[in-house]
This record gives sequence, C-alpha cells and structure tokens, in this order.
Amino acid sequence: MSAAARVRPHAPSLARRMIIGLVAFQALILLLWTLAEPLRARPSLQDWLAAEQAGQLLAPSITRSAAGTMVFVPTPEMTAYMAQAPAFWFFATDGDMVIRGGAPKDLDTKSDRGPSSMLRGATTLLHTRAGPVGLLLGGQQGDLLDGIRAWLSHRLRRWLLAVALIALGTTALTVGLVHLLLRPVRLAARAAAALEPGRHAPALPETGVPAEILPLVTATNAAFDRLEQEHERQRRFIANAAHELRTPITILGIRLDELPEGPARQKLRQDVQRLTLLANQLLDLGRLQHAGPRHDRQVDLVALARDAVAEMGPLAIDHGSSLAFHTERPRWEIRGDEQALRGVFLNLLGNALAHGGKAVKVELRIGAEGSIEVADCGVGIPAEARGRVFEAFERAGGGAGSGLGLYIVREVLRAHGATIELRDGRPGAVFRIRF
Repeated sequence: MSAAARVRPHAPSLARRMIIGLVAFQALILLLWTLAEPLRARPSLQDWLAAEQAGQLLAPSITRSAAGTMVFVPTPEMTAYMAQAPAFWFFATDGDMVIRGGAPKDLDTKSDRGPSSMLRGATTLLHTRAGPVGLLLGGQQGDLLDGIRAWLSHRLRRWLLAVALIALGTTALTVGLVHLLLRPVRLAARAAAALEPGRHAPALPETGVPAEILPLVTATNAAFDRLEQEHERQRRFIANAAHELRTPITILGIRLDELPEGPARQKLRQDVQRLTLLANQLLDLGRLQHAGPRHDRQVDLVALARDAVAEMGPLAIDHGSSLAFHTERPRWEIRGDEQALRGVFLNLLGNALAHGGKAVKVELRIGAEGSIEVADCGVGIPAEARGRVFEAFERAGGGAGSGLGLYIVREVLRAHGATIELRDGRPGAVFRIRF
C-alpha cells in the first residue's frame, strides 16, 4: 500500500482550516461593523432607527410606470405608516428625476430638480423596484424596539448574503492557492512513497518547497540517508557472515565423514545441512538486496515451472508424497532473472513438501488468466500465522527451516513486479502468484 493510501482518514485539511479561519474573521469584522452602525448615528439613535424603519417601508412603494418614469405607489403598510406619522415627508431621486411624498402641503421645493436646501432630514441610499435611489426624509416616527427589529432584520439579511459571497470567494481562492503552493510538497511526498529499503533513489526534491516546510523535507532526506547507510551496513554484515560460515560448515561436513555411521552422525549431518541451507539463503538474500535480480533475458515461466517440478520429484518420492503439474498456457515469457525465478518455484514446492505433512499431494498450476498456484492438501498454516509467513526468520508452519525461504520468494517476485498471497486451501495451503 502506498504512503498516500495510508494517510489518516480524519487528517485535518489545511485548506479547510484556512477557509474556516478566513471566513470567520471576515464575517466577524462585517458583523462588528454592522452592529457599530447605530453608534455612528446622528443626531440620535431613535431618529436614526426611525429613519431606517421608514426607508424599509418606503422601498417597496417606489417603482416605475409603464412609461419608465419613477412613481410613488404606496403599499398598504406605507399608507398605514403615513397615517400614523402625519409629519412624515420624503424626496427620492434616481439621478434624472425627483419624486416627493408625505403629508405636509407647504413643502417648498423651489425647483423641479429637488428640495430646498433649507430642508433638513436623514439621507440614505435605498434599493427599490425602480433601482437604487437617493432618499431625503423627515418627520419619521417609530418605536425604539420596532426600529431595532427592522434594522437588524434588514442588516442581518445583507450580512448573511455578504458572508455567503465571501465564503464562496475565499473557498475558491484558498483551494487554488493551497493546490498551487503545496505542489512541491506533493512531489516530495510522491518521491518519499517511491523509496524502498535497499534501493538507491534520489532524495526528496527541495526545489520550490516553501521555506516553512523546507526544514521538514531536509530533515527527512537526512533521515533517509542515515537509514540507507545503516541498511548497507546490515547487508554487508549478512553477506560477510554467510561467507565466513561456509568454510567452517564445509570443514564440519568433511570431519563428519570420518565418524562411524550411527544415529548421532545422521543427526549431525541433518544439522550441517540446515546450516548449509541457511548460509546459502543468506548469500542469496545479500545478492538480492545488493544488486537485485537481473532482467536481461526472456524467461519461459511454463518451462521453468515444469523443470522445477521435475527437479523436486526425487524429494517428493523420499517423503512419500506426490507432485503434479498443470498448465493452461503452452508458453509464458517474461523478462527476468531465470535463476532467481527458479528459486521461487523450488522454495514453494520444497515448503509444501516439508510442511504439508506425510504423503502430501502438491500441485503447481498455471492458469490461462495469468496466475500461478502452488497448492497442497496438507495440514495448512494456522490462521494466526498467515500474516507472518513472508517475514524473515518466521517459521509459521513449524519444521526445521531457517524462515528465509518465503521472504526471499516475496522479494524476488516484488523485484519482478509480481505479488504473492497465501490462501486457505481447505485443506492445505495455496500460494498464488500474479505477474
């Protein structure tokens, strides 16, 4: 599974945090500005609220006629308000014409363009059915609580609309910026996901990474370098240990031949065989980790599998077991390391014969869809041990093996772009390979 797929499902999103923070901050500023509006009212708070209430009642009454001229058509609410406030008057203009209304009959406009400059009243910009108009009004009356309710309902609607627009704009801008600015970080993450132990890969790219995140990338590169150096020391140690073991194991085998036949000599010879197998597997593991398998030739998997079954035939006979080979493909060629792939088949067949029990039946099958299975009808592998069978030095099936065979099998197949999984054969075990 890749590193990207292992990201915690509930990991906090940087873009979401920025959006919530920015929208909340801007909404708070707008709300404070709106709530502070009455504090700036002149000459008094009650007059200002009464003017707000009158303006909201007046807005639906200003419209346009069929000829397109601005007219005053009072709504029932406006008519009722003017009856309660006999001193109320107003002038409204759209920039081209002026209309007037209100109870006083002696308003002196002195001009068709507007009211007298001696008139004093509240001014505001009103959004009406005729469009935005400038308003001058006076003589307004209203209850303080009614004015507050009218003002809040009007301003909060505008505030909510502004917050919605701000949220949309902030979301689009933030997502775009985060996607653009964090692109170097995503490239570094992909490079980190491609790193594997023992494989020399370029360090995480630092070009273009933001200065705030660059120390993390730099420290990660340094940590990878230290891990690679330690991994290289471990590879050298395993290879040297395996080489050093081969000489005393060979000498021990020669000296065993000098001993008289007997049960003790037979047991010692089995122990020497185990040591020889372990040394050879350690050498194979060292070569695999250091250079990996070669992909310099075409390998016919069908022929290779058939040869492996034939090679393991005598061992199966010695165990009183049977081997079978079935293929639905006459030929299957891939580019790879023939010797390493031969070891895969031999390891799987040998494990099945060694751990499947007495008189076990082992079958190697090649399917037409591109799969290879090594199945046995033996005792199988305990359910609690199936997740560990491919780990180094794990002997989940018991027996006298070194626990390296299946680990090497997995690493060779991984280097060839293939996967292997263990399934329950009911009875027995099935190892399934897919290239």
